[in-house]
Amino acid sequence: MLLLSLLAVLLPVMVPANTPAVEERREVRCDVHLTSTTLKPGAAGELVLMFTPDEGIHINTEPAMEFEFDKSSPIHFTGIKALPKAPKTGYLDPSKPVRCTFTVNKSVKKGKHTLKGTVQYYFCSDAEGWCNRFSQPIELTFTVTP
Repeated sequence: MLLLSLLAVLLPVMVPANTPAVEERREVRCDVHLTSTTLKPGAAGELVLMFTPDEGIHINTEPAMEFEFDKSSPIHFTGIKALPKAPKTGYLDPSKPVRCTFTVNKSVKKGKHTLKGTVQYYFCSDAEGWCNRFSQPIELTFTVTP
């Protein structure tokens, strides 16, 4: 009987409580696409990103966004073509797209390829005064034609 009483007291302490999964906070949504999904070897391409921050959140333009592509990606990043800034604040203007350029490697074989990488940026809360650095994954498929 003593053993059962002891188990009744200790068992709830030893068994972890069921806690609901914590949802990831997502203050900014990002839609990423290519202007053309059919490219030729050596051709220029353009990556378009539309950022949609929640109300009260802004995206910094300083420090600048950083793009990094997997070494296995058959492209060479050439730069940010358009980084629209809001006139009054200098923060990213989310009503306009961020545009980046790249070239397809000349030696790439025809067929389907995947562009993989990340864009890192800082977003901040206007009311609470905090900022976070976020690394947005990029994974897009395109076709190389002769």
